[in-house]
Amino acid sequence: MTEESTARRRELGSELRNIRKRQRMSGHALGRRLEWPPSNISRLETGVRPLPVVDVATFLGTCNASAADRKRLLKLAEASDDSYWVRPYFDEMSDPMRSLVIQETLAESILAYEPTLVPGLQQTESYMRAVFELDGRNPPGRVDELVKRRMGRQDLLHRRIPPDCTFFIGERALRSLAFGKQVMQEQLLYLVLLGNLRHCSIRVVPDAPNTLPMFDNSFRIMEFADHPVVVYVDVYGAGLFIDDRAAVEEYYLLAARLKDHALNTVDSRQWLATLANDYDRS
Repeated sequence: MTEESTARRRELGSELRNIRKRQRMSGHALGRRLEWPPSNISRLETGVRPLPVVDVATFLGTCNASAADRKRLLKLAEASDDSYWVRPYFDEMSDPMRSLVIQETLAESILAYEPTLVPGLQQTESYMRAVFELDGRNPPGRVDELVKRRMGRQDLLHRRIPPDCTFFIGERALRSLAFGKQVMQEQLLYLVLLGNLRHCSIRVVPDAPNTLPMFDNSFRIMEFADHPVVVYVDVYGAGLFIDDRAAVEEYYLLAARLKDHALNTVDSRQWLATLANDYDRS
């Protein structure tokens, strides 16, 4: 790899590729129209090649992109490439979840930690509906749309070649009764089933008096075959993609401490099954 891509470049490249494919146009055909070498199209769509705004505008015009797509992607192309890529939740031109899905789809491995909620990729439909309804930011009519999108996102775990996934889930998330015992019992049993998948490891992180403060924050580390590692952190107002090498190394150290603190996969399955049974009896 001669150049390092970034989370922003990969997102933009993936969006451009989808627009080209919607026009049923091959990369070679587009290259001929633009008089670009085919390798330029490939490198642009994979995020390896820098994306000058004029090239993005030409690409979009040739592919007959909609006005909404042109506006959104040109704004994305105009942003600077730094080591901390912020995607605000309250900007109509930005969608952190869409950005996250693109990175997850490209990833070869995902390590995620959630201290207070079951990760979105492992949520049952009833659990995620409760999450969106209790969030307070979503009008009733939008909950169905959000649930449908998140259910579609879970296809990642069942594709022909899925990423190698490790999910650390805090005990607080699994003992929370905010959504009701029936919802939680169903959710725990689903986690037990997912933990049997060859590519999916689920590990419970027990609460303890000496739990480190940094374990209060969720994060995920995504590794790629041909791109640098990126860390994603979700906060109330934005999603943050971290490309900075020093910061990424700190998250690897944090993940190592989580591995030492968490139950192994076998004990985690037993722990989840026991708690699900407790919810069922009560």
